[in-house]
Amino acid sequence: MHVYKVKLDLKHDSCWTYKTSDFKVKAEVKYLFPLITKNSIFEIAEIYSDDKNELSDFISAINRRYGNNIKVANIDRPRSSKVALLYYFKNFDNSVTRVMIENNAVITNLSISNGIEEWYAYFFGEEEEILSNISHGLKRIDVKVENVDMEKTKVNDIKNDLVIINSLTPTEREILTTAIRLGFFEYPKRVRLEELAEMFGVTKVTLDRHIRNGLRKILSQLFINSQ
Repeated sequence: MHVYKVKLDLKHDSCWTYKTSDFKVKAEVKYLFPLITKNSIFEIAEIYSDDKNELSDFISAINRRYGNNIKVANIDRPRSSKVALLYYFKNFDNSVTRVMIENNAVITNLSISNGIEEWYAYFFGEEEEILSNISHGLKRIDVKVENVDMEKTKVNDIKNDLVIINSLTPTEREILTTAIRLGFFEYPKRVRLEELAEMFGVTKVTLDRHIRNGLRKILSQLFINSQ
């Protein structure tokens, strides 16, 4: 049986993700829990913007536009922060998640920007069959496929991806993801250590420790455990 690493760029007009095309915001789904017996999915999405007012307007817009499709349980956003965590439930039957599960996908990441959902997952089987099943399933729920990248890989690559992700604590994973998205590791930096610390409600020293610990774990997995 072959293993493929797949990146899917999808446009889902009936989902709140499509609304990111109207705002200067980006999002990443941090947790995704299918509650199949209740025909529901619980998700936590991190939404961020360089403009805090743009972020506020976006959250208000999806509450108005998609109130019937998603049920927002909570919005966690420190005052004046450019990052917000959105906790919500949505329908399972007409979801991309259902299509993925039905095709035995191992989902590793989901990010959203400019109205496009970028799904990263591993699939098992033959390339033509995988593409056919995904295409049929997404067409059934009116999701448009903008682009598909497939790369044949090995089972060990799945293990390595998941080991790196799972070796981080939830706090380390959240801080590193936010730091990357907001440009902390770019030169010149687009966000300062002080600003990140304020977002997470911790001191600069504590935030720096989380970043260093997370990077140490990732580098250890990549360059030491792989030898």
